[in-house]
Amino acid sequence: MRIHQLLVALGVMAASGWLGLVSAQDPPPVPLAGEPRHHVVFESATTRIHDIQIPPGDTTLFHTHDTAILYVPIARSTTRSQVLGAEWSGGGAATAPPVAPSDRPQRVNSVTTYVEKPYTHRVNNVGASLFRLIGIANRTAGATGAGDDVSGLSTTPELENNWYRAHRVVIKPGEATPAHKHATRVVVVMQTAGTAVSESPAWSPINGPGDYAWHSGSGDHIVRNRGANEVELVEIEVRGAGQ
Repeated sequence: MRIHQLLVALGVMAASGWLGLVSAQDPPPVPLAGEPRHHVVFESATTRIHDIQIPPGDTTLFHTHDTAILYVPIARSTTRSQVLGAEWSGGGAATAPPVAPSDRPQRVNSVTTYVEKPYTHRVNNVGASLFRLIGIANRTAGATGAGDDVSGLSTTPELENNWYRAHRVVIKPGEATPAHKHATRVVVVMQTAGTAVSESPAWSPINGPGDYAWHSGSGDHIVRNRGANEVELVEIEVRGAGQ
């Protein structure tokens, strides 16, 4: 009877496309915060910041996304992805050459569909260089409608939806952004080499690609370039997080 049940189970797995796609030795999927390459560097009731680093040839565990997330690209490489129960896609299987750094940082991007439909996959770095992102998970239901204007900051948002609004700022040596006020909590992420500081009621240094500062959104703040080179940063409002 047990043999018959096993054969039936194997038949179901083969028919559904699972057999041969996921090894029996693979551990079960983990929450995003439990995936070791998605390092949690900050956590609050509304926001979780991940420093995502996948070295060349490395593969993440299967992990599940169930919140909106915004990605700030830091270091590029060639990757491929496998949705649980499906084949690998993208990137190719052979080791790809290193990806040359871009003259300008890549634009931010976000995925919001995870809120309604959780997504489980794993990512393999098939390239020869580090793959790195700063991922900002919004753990709220977001905010409907257009966001309140950022008082004092004139840049057009690079990205805006119900969960995020991202402004890109480029600051020359010795200069600073105008004093400005956000309607919600903000993560400031640097994409280039350099040294800067977010000045508000709190003083938060931001040094180099992938470094960040958390701002409560209460009161005016500025970002000042304290180095000898131009710096490029993204100010990301976490909508629905309040102040």
